[in-house]
Amino acid sequence: MNKAIYYLTILLFCAASSARSQKVVSANGGTATATGTEVSWTISEPITATVSDGATTLTQGFHQTKIKVTAVNKIQVPDVKIKVYPNPTSDFVTVHLGKMVEKPTYLLFDLSGKLIQQKNIESTDTKIDMTGIVNGSYILKLNSGQQSLQTFKIIKR
Repeated sequence: MNKAIYYLTILLFCAASSARSQKVVSANGGTATATGTEVSWTISEPITATVSDGATTLTQGFHQTKIKVTAVNKIQVPDVKIKVYPNPTSDFVTVHLGKMVEKPTYLLFDLSGKLIQQKNIESTDTKIDMTGIVNGSYILKLNSGQQSLQTFKIIKR
């Protein structure tokens, strides 16, 4: 009987010592602190929960492979129809303006906020070359002069 308890104790000790806390190996992440509130995030984790109050949605937890965000905000000039395609892309993204606006430009940022490209839009259909950019997510901001038209999230694969 004592031998059985001894072996059971050893077995439980080995099982407990091999148990580890959960770890996340992520592609990127960060932490921000403001006014006594801290938010930490990682990229490349599965989802654990989504909470919404109607105006704001918080998806917390893990990698969100099925989420595809194309427009980040609503268009600021209502009579201009904008399409950005294909998204995701591997080489070029086409920006289609339903009609030309005054001094149209685009700015392409990485997710850390670094400006990657900035150019004038010369026609209603403009191709943005993304062949020299590493795979990942980018923010494409379209402007008319000093006014923001619309912002898109672009996925480069």
